[in-house]
Amino acid sequence: MTNNQDLKEQQMHPGFCSATCVDRASLQNEIQKPELKTSDVFITCNLPKRFDHPHWFNGYGCQVSKQHPFYRTSASVYGWYPPGIHSVPSVYFPAGQSFTNRLAAAGMYRNYSLNTGMDPTGYA
Repeated sequence: MTNNQDLKEQQMHPGFCSATCVDRASLQNEIQKPELKTSDVFITCNLPKRFDHPHWFNGYGCQVSKQHPFYRTSASVYGWYPPGIHSVPSVYFPAGQSFTNRLAAAGMYRNYSLNTGMDPTGYA
């Protein structure tokens, strides 16, 4: 196909730029597809629903930030995009709550020893 024919095709179907969506029916089929889950791509083990459905994550910088791109720093890239199926863990081993439960029952440790250190201000 030549460039002129490509331009004519784009003019005939305005708004459709994807190679898979060249007509309205294909576009509707693409929109109707369910979101891809992590377990559809990877073998998962004991995975919570929030990791199996990463498209549920909201509130990341690219979704809510009104900051002008000129003032964005390179450090803001971390956490800018929500996790995808390739960046969420495929296995999940939660930590036990035994330490927290014991601490809640007994209370926080308190040091009752004498303070023998020098006064940091230097005044006696």
